[in-house]
Amino acid sequence: MSLLSEALKRLLSNEQPLNASDFTKSQRKELEQFALDTRLIEVKKQGNGVVYRLIDRQNISNYVRQLHPLDDELLLSLLPKRSRNIGTDLDSKRGQSGHDSFYLLMKAWDSDVVWQCGDNTMKPSELTERLGVVAMQVSANNAWFCNRPLLLVENQALFDRCDWLPDEFNGCLVYYAGQLSDIVLKWFSEQKRANDVILFPDYDGIGLANYARLAATIHPSSTLHFYWFTDWENKLPVYGNAEVWSKTRVQFENAMQKLDNMNALNTDLIKLGQLSQRCGKALEQEAIWL
Repeated sequence: MSLLSEALKRLLSNEQPLNASDFTKSQRKELEQFALDTRLIEVKKQGNGVVYRLIDRQNISNYVRQLHPLDDELLLSLLPKRSRNIGTDLDSKRGQSGHDSFYLLMKAWDSDVVWQCGDNTMKPSELTERLGVVAMQVSANNAWFCNRPLLLVENQALFDRCDWLPDEFNGCLVYYAGQLSDIVLKWFSEQKRANDVILFPDYDGIGLANYARLAATIHPSSTLHFYWFTDWENKLPVYGNAEVWSKTRVQFENAMQKLDNMNALNTDLIKLGQLSQRCGKALEQEAIWL
């Protein structure tokens, strides 16, 4: 809700004029501009202060209702967040707009890969063979655990075509579309989801930022790994992108600092930082096929 709307609602809820001290400095500025534009509010000096008085209560009430059609708290509490935002502010993204669930897409080929949640069991290899992909709803406080490593990839090309995977990989391949959502990070923090979680991001600022975020939140019973593909050190100078590096350099440096503060830097990450700085380039995942 806007500053002006909040101030107008406060005036509407009182039969008597209100003092300037009842409002924030920003609200007073909005009210005074509204008074000049509409002549529906009187701004009047009284003693050493200023008071605000409604001149036309009905028109102001209609104005507020146009901006915020719904104010039935019981009804609003039953609506999804974004519907509630439209009902109150005509904007789905105003206020709390995040979703309560996220959907992980995954693939597995080894029949021994099993997800367990209480008495519920899911074998992703069977579903991958039948449907090509498996979807799992991720939400707070569920207890799903995988008995094999989870390998998370940032770009869809590596999820669609999996011939880059090592022959010995026997875990679950997971796609996360560029950014790890806060829901997924919270889910990984609540309990151990797998003994080993491997993140394969682009070797740029966004990728390093995601790795740092996951390193800071993952449950201590899980071990987090950064995925290094063969010959990446030689591919970065040749196939790296200077524009991507320039756009994400600050994120890269901030992420490296956060990892250093967590004692989560290893020799390979230090080498990546030094090589990226020296070449002024960032390497994207798809270079794995080159």
